[in-house]
Amino acid sequence: MEANQVMVADKETTLFRNQPFLLLWGAALLSSFGISFFLFAESWYVVNVLGLEASLGLIYVASSVPRLLFMVISGTVADRFSKTKIMFLSVMVRAVLLVGLVVWFIAGGITLWTFVVFALLFGVLDAFFWAAESSVLPTIIDKEQLTRGNSIIQMTNQTSLILAPMLAGLLIAVGSYEIVFGCTALMLFVASLLIYLMRAPKANEGQEDEQKFWASFIEGFNYVKQSRTLVLMLLTTVFLNLFLVGPLTMGLPLFVKTVLEGTAMDFSLLESGLAAGMLVGSVGVGVLNISKNRGKVSIMAIIFGGLAFAGLSMTTVIWMSMVMLGLFGIALSFSNIPIIAAVQSLVEDRMLGRVMGLLSLSSMGLIPVSYALTSMVLATGVAIHHIMLAGALLVVAYSVFVFLAFKDLRKLQ
Repeated sequence: MEANQVMVADKETTLFRNQPFLLLWGAALLSSFGISFFLFAESWYVVNVLGLEASLGLIYVASSVPRLLFMVISGTVADRFSKTKIMFLSVMVRAVLLVGLVVWFIAGGITLWTFVVFALLFGVLDAFFWAAESSVLPTIIDKEQLTRGNSIIQMTNQTSLILAPMLAGLLIAVGSYEIVFGCTALMLFVASLLIYLMRAPKANEGQEDEQKFWASFIEGFNYVKQSRTLVLMLLTTVFLNLFLVGPLTMGLPLFVKTVLEGTAMDFSLLESGLAAGMLVGSVGVGVLNISKNRGKVSIMAIIFGGLAFAGLSMTTVIWMSMVMLGLFGIALSFSNIPIIAAVQSLVEDRMLGRVMGLLSLSSMGLIPVSYALTSMVLATGVAIHHIMLAGALLVVAYSVFVFLAFKDLRKLQ
């Protein structure tokens, strides 16, 4: 009883006096910076040292496929076991792997296949970490603070995307790859320690032990299927990632080269514009702490984001492209953060891991499919800016239909 009273008291305090949240925030900061360090150094080594630019796609596939496969069950695992232990093990194992990579660098013999193997392992660990992280937040903070809590975590992640590559590039320039990967391992070790110190209740203690794993997975799937609101959320996430993420991620370099006739610096400016927009959006959502009409805000933000993406496809100068990408980034934050907070508020604690796992699957898991579709259409000779425009208009049309036709999603708090 006393432990429960302490937990309730913790959840009702402000976020910056909530020790479990501060530990989670610190772990998110260190792990996001660490992973950004790793991804930048890995990509630059493959391109600059190994000279295998065309093989970068193999590394992306190697990380995406296991992520896609294990996301199917990661939510069920998060509901049956301690979420903080899953997060701890995921981050700690990555830290140990990176220590091994540093030793490998010192010994020599690093090849493309070294990074392919690491991408496979990291993809598996990512799948379990994301499901556990997204479902642990409601257990340590009050539901009224979920939007602000999610926005702080997202803001931290976006900041790392902007600053980490610059810091990693500086370390490579003045030091070595061993130093970069060593710093990454150190950050992940400290992050795992912070997670270890967290105290989060196990939502299903004593309930799931007697239920078989497969039955637990089916229960989660049926739980989502019986809720029209959750089904609509998942379908909206599918549309957003299927028709925008592929054209954005794969198409942006092509867009810079063929439409803007720009350079690598122009490409980096556009990526910075997107990351800055998402950071501004995360700050805005956190300041507003949207706790009502989250469904309406999210759908309207997706419509706005689709229009901004359509505007991007029609730009021909770098500054206009940066503005459109910045607006698109703001819209992404205003759509993603409130809808995640709404799901965390709507779903029972015992089912949260499974629902968040399916939500992650419908977003991050389908990115390889989006890549494949974009590649297939490009192979037919369709210009990248036409693909971007078509994807944006499809997302806008779908979102407008959902907004007008489904009142329960529009009224979602």
